[in-house]
Amino acid sequence: MPRPDASQKDCSKTSAMTADSAKANQEAASIASYIADMSDEMAKLASRCDMPMLCYFLNLARAEADMRARELGGYPIDRSA
Repeated sequence: MPRPDASQKDCSKTSAMTADSAKANQEAASIASYIADMSDEMAKLASRCDMPMLCYFLNLARAEADMRARELGGYPIDRSA
């Protein structure tokens, strides 16, 4: 009786895990982009209402969310408008 070769892997399990991981990363990038957008909007509101410390922390949150979205493969959003 032949012994199973440890070097042979089940490719279907590996590709399914890779697809699930890619989908999870895409979802996380989308959420991070959404958080960045909302943080940006709230920072603008805080700035208009003369809340500099709140504005600072919201901009910090925006920068962190943008960075995480880029790390996960999301695309940065142009907020210049």
